[in-house]
Amino acid sequence: MRRSRHAVAAAALLSLLVTVPSAALARQPDPRQMSGIPLQVPDLPTGTVTARVVRGALTNPVSGQSVQLTGAGVSQTAATDEAGRATFSGLAAGVRVKAVVVVDGERIESQEFEVPGTGGTRLMLVAGAAAAPAAASSPAASGGVVFGEQSRFVIESGDDALNVFYIVQIVNSSGRPVDGGGPIVFDLPSGAVGAGVLQDSAPNVVAAGSRVTVNGPFAPGNTVVQFAYSIPLGSERIVLAQRMPAALTRVTVIAQKLGAMQMQSAQIAQRREMNADGQTYIVGEGGALKAGDTLTLTLDGLPHRPTWPQNLALALAFAIIAAGVWGASRGGSPQVSARRQQMQARRDKLFAELAALEEQRRSGAVDARVYATRREQLVTALEDLYAGLERESAA
Repeated sequence: MRRSRHAVAAAALLSLLVTVPSAALARQPDPRQMSGIPLQVPDLPTGTVTARVVRGALTNPVSGQSVQLTGAGVSQTAATDEAGRATFSGLAAGVRVKAVVVVDGERIESQEFEVPGTGGTRLMLVAGAAAAPAAASSPAASGGVVFGEQSRFVIESGDDALNVFYIVQIVNSSGRPVDGGGPIVFDLPSGAVGAGVLQDSAPNVVAAGSRVTVNGPFAPGNTVVQFAYSIPLGSERIVLAQRMPAALTRVTVIAQKLGAMQMQSAQIAQRREMNADGQTYIVGEGGALKAGDTLTLTLDGLPHRPTWPQNLALALAFAIIAAGVWGASRGGSPQVSARRQQMQARRDKLFAELAALEEQRRSGAVDARVYATRREQLVTALEDLYAGLERESAA
């Protein structure tokens, strides 16, 4: 299975479509290292400070929490919203302040900083920062994970096949490792061949046959899993049905458009087309899926080889075989009969090799170039053999 274009086409497109590319997710900074550090930003109104409160990870905001902003002549209190963010406004430039919050008895303070003369200030207050390292090394607790909103599925064209890439963000919102009672198992769609783990994936992923297994336990925060497989082309319509082994926060599918191809799915609410790296892509987005739900994608209008040349060749082959049988029934010299039997044996051997080659192509066990070259050799040899049989029959 060839995947050389993934780094160029799919990765370039992903950087345009999402706010945090998958490679960046793997390098995402630990929020504990950012706790309490003020950041001056131009996108907030002058005299505004926002303090975001999270518990252990960015994916676990604390809402309804009272936060204080104190300093010389300043004492404001604000509650966090659903995103865990408290907002303070109308602050005088040059005043030195700090933010304080108490979560579950733990007091978290920011560094003292000066309100800038232009723009505002953002900061984060992370609860559980002191206990987090110990929790990360503690035994795994019983719990669940979800597939985060940065998870996506990418489909691109390959050599005589579709290459399908899974980029899955596994989110553990607790402050300690969790084990859901077993690994996460992807049973791949029907027709999938050549499954393999991509280089930037987490190390706890195993691909074998038509199954990909992600072993736990799962550390707090995000674990990025990346794997791929191929679906051989050959039909105008291909249906991909993937059962979700965990809840998926949002459906995102990016498919390279081949000719008049269209993508349909009951789980996709919005579609659009966009260009990247000289290719057209169909981008589909939808809502959340529960664990056990099946994401079904139907790709129509795919390029495929017409079947009539193969059917015609088979019809001619049967006609020639029939003529050979009829000629044999007429008798002939022992030398002619022996030669005909040798040619028929050679024909059967070539047919067996051709059938085995086709099976290797369907299973993805043979390179496309090797397949095309060997198939041409076998078909040419069969044509020559049938011509010889026809001459023997005419004689």
